[in-house]
Amino acid sequence: MSVSLTKVYNTLSDLKLYDILIYDFRGQSPFFDYQIIASASNERQAHSSVDFIKRILEDQDDFHVESDTSHRWVLIDLKKIIIHIMHKDTRNDYQIEKLFYDRKKINIEDLDNGI
Repeated sequence: MSVSLTKVYNTLSDLKLYDILIYDFRGQSPFFDYQIIASASNERQAHSSVDFIKRILEDQDDFHVESDTSHRWVLIDLKKIIIHIMHKDTRNDYQIEKLFYDRKKINIEDLDNGI
């Protein structure tokens, strides 16, 4: 089962994560189509986000979660969508957006048009 990019974005937004960026990797990676980066205000918010995402995806059992012990950077692998939930300071320190400088960003308007 494939998870909708719009559903993932809306879930992250509903969780009050912010600075949500979606990068398009279609045709560039054989492993995934999109990477999403979102900021959490604190470790507790990042950790609880994972629990909430697990609940909304309860019918899908083929995803994987990785995290450090402090939950300052959580990675959720939904097969076609990779989600990075990062504490705001960790995101600022690593600046992983710079790795994706040549990738197209997906706008919210594009999601509304059926991506």
